Amino acid sequence: APKVTANAAKQALILAWFHKTAIAHSIKDLEKALPSVASINGMQVKDYLQSLSDDNKIRVEKIGSGNWYWSFPIDEKKAKETALEKAQDEYNKASATVTELQAKVDEAGAAREDDEDMLLGTGGDRKTLITKRADLTKELENLRMELAAYSEQDPVEMDRMNAETQQFKNDAEKWTDQILSMEGWLKGQTGGDKEQMSSIMRTYYGDEFDEEEGGLREL
Repeated sequence: APKVTANAAKQALILAWFHKTAIAHSIKDLEKALPSVASINGMQVKDYLQSLSDDNKIRVEKIGSGNWYWSFPIDEKKAKETALEKAQDEYNKASATVTELQAKVDEAGAAREDDEDMLLGTGGDRKTLITKRADLTKELENLRMELAAYSEQDPVEMDRMNAETQQFKNDAEKWTDQILSMEGWLKGQTGGDKEQMSSIMRTYYGDEFDEEEGGLREL
């Protein structure tokens, strides 16, 4: 577990730097670069990296004798889309429950009125009428309380998440050029050796590596 409590603002600076560089970094490189990026001391670098990794904000893989760290905007975009899909599913379920509960409320209210009319019409005594009315009123209030529990499913929040997801899609397009630049840099470092370059990208991209295309899988 991290030895220090990670500052959210500094975490954001580190994550933005990872997105900007768009390449994998060794721990030695990060221990040199991150102190000036996020105004932290060298001893805190590993703690911040661990915290970001625990939150699935960055990826880390052991390559050779050391760990390498990276984060592409597309990873965060996919996480946001997954969260949005989950929230949308929960919202749909809640909406269905609200509709069902509202129907029960309406049904209970109608039943109370019908029973009151029946008792009065057939000469029901006052005591029976009061008891029946109390039972129906209690049932109606319980249904209304259950219905109110779903009032926090705010459609405005769903609109906000949709807008945020669209922004991530725009960001992903923006950062595509940087990914291509990284691949160009790798090509230069490997002297154009396709086999070596494919091996490196396969390691960096993981499940997102397209064997047929020899690069990052398109969404």
